[in-house]
Amino acid sequence: MRHVQHSVRLPIVLDRTLRQLAAGRKISPYALLQDCVRIGLASMTQEGATGSVPAELAEELGQISARIVHVERLTERALYVSCAAYVFARAAAPTRIDETSLTDDINAAFQRQLALAGDTP
Repeated sequence: MRHVQHSVRLPIVLDRTLRQLAAGRKISPYALLQDCVRIGLASMTQEGATGSVPAELAEELGQISARIVHVERLTERALYVSCAAYVFARAAAPTRIDETSLTDDINAAFQRQLALAGDTP
């Protein structure tokens, strides 16, 4: 293989980083710079063929998608509970119950709905 020489000027900050990484890997800064150029060129040529979405971004999108499904489930449960509350309130309108008992019943029903939605605390 025939090599071609190129001169590269780096800002001082990049030079320090390059030297620190090279020392950490126990190779020369020149060898690390060659690796950086090789890897950088490979990623730039593959970018057009495979798209430019890094694996981390794809993983994050997958997690967001899973959370959206979870939020949809919770929303459906909230709608169901609201409808049930409306129907029961209409049926029980003439009677009065003390507020502590109501609060306890509401909290218990809320915890049941969270459990049914798969989000138990």
